Amino acid sequence: MISMLKGIRVLLSEERIKKMIRLSDYEAGMGEMDLRRTRYRRRDYVRLQVLRAVAGMVAASILILGMVMLYFIDRIPWKTYVSEGFFTWDRTLWIAGGFVVWFILLGILCSLTGRRSRREYDEAAARVNEYDVTLDELLRLYEDERKEESA
Repeated sequence: MISMLKGIRVLLSEERIKKMIRLSDYEAGMGEMDLRRTRYRRRDYVRLQVLRAVAGMVAASILILGMVMLYFIDRIPWKTYVSEGFFTWDRTLWIAGGFVVWFILLGILCSLTGRRSRREYDEAAARVNEYDVTLDELLRLYEDERKEESA
């Protein structure tokens, strides 16, 4: 009977050690990012990611537009702009077309970012749930071991 109890205790200790190793590996690796993601509700996390993507696209567009303007600054016929005005029909159509293309790209970016963020959040939530279940199992093993020691 005593040898049987010792065998159970060794089995519980091995199982406990395996669970502890699995938990520590998770916490040291992806767990930190997953726990940070799941602090938010899913909807808030997705909105934050979309907002970051929009801010990045606006900043990148402003930088690209500024670089293009600086590149072509010496080729701009300033005298014709002064006499004719900048907003001729052709230029207005080009500017409007550029804005339409930009907004279409922005919509595509928002859609893709939203889908990716939802998938990332769901995967992180599943891993955190598995982490919680493993942690509960480990606590139960500790409690079982304490009960056996006190008995």
